[in-house]
Order: sequence, then C-alpha cells, then structure tokens
Amino acid sequence: MNKEKNINLIQQVYADFGARNLEGVLNALSDDIKWEPPFAPEIQFSKLRNGKSEVKEFVMDMVREVTFSKITPEEFYADKDAIIVKGFFEGKANNTGKSFESDWVHIWKLRDDKICNYQVFWNTNSVASALK
Repeated sequence: MNKEKNINLIQQVYADFGARNLEGVLNALSDDIKWEPPFAPEIQFSKLRNGKSEVKEFVMDMVREVTFSKITPEEFYADKDAIIVKGFFEGKANNTGKSFESDWVHIWKLRDDKICNYQVFWNTNSVASALK
C-alpha cells in the first residue's frame, strides 16, 4: 500500500469531520468497519460499533453529548495498511458546560483503499468528569 496515499485518505477524514461532512467520513469507510472508541461506562457513546450505520449512530450520539472546540491531528505514522495519528482535542460537555481536553492516539487500518478498523485511545477520565 502507498503510505502517502493512505495518510492523505486519513487527513481527508479529519477534514471532513471538521467540516461536519458526515457523508464524506462514511464514504471513506468499508461496509464492515469496526469502530473502537475507548470504553468507559460513564460515556454513553463509547462502545464498539460495527458497520457504517453504527458509526453514524456513534457520531450522532457523540455530538448530542459533547462539542469539540479543537481536534488537532499532530503527527502521522504509516506502516503497511495502518496509519497511527497522535493529536489533541478539547471541548465541553453539552449538559454540564464543563470543559475537557486530552491527547489522543488514533489507529486506522485500511483495506482496498477504505478504512476497515478504527481504534482510539484518550483520557476517558477527562471526558467522563466533564459529563458529570
């Protein structure tokens, strides 16, 4: 796989997410996408999702609970069919107005020029505390 092409695909997903272009994000996913946010019982939207329709539910659930003021991918690493991105986000919980922030790591796996797996790691305590 072409590392530069794969990084460009992931950068476009971030751009589409930032522009609230959900269809653009969904178009980059395989039909059998496995979407793995960090699991925390206090965070309603943080559960495993399978398939594009469940990823769409994830995004809708997430935007009901939180508003991001910044999502910044900072470093991109590519190896074969995987792209690892280190970044930072900040935002607030919609119900409480409390702020949160965290560094994060996203692992994207690709197959046939589509994203087939997404796994993310971030400080769940920061977000969970803001939701309380």
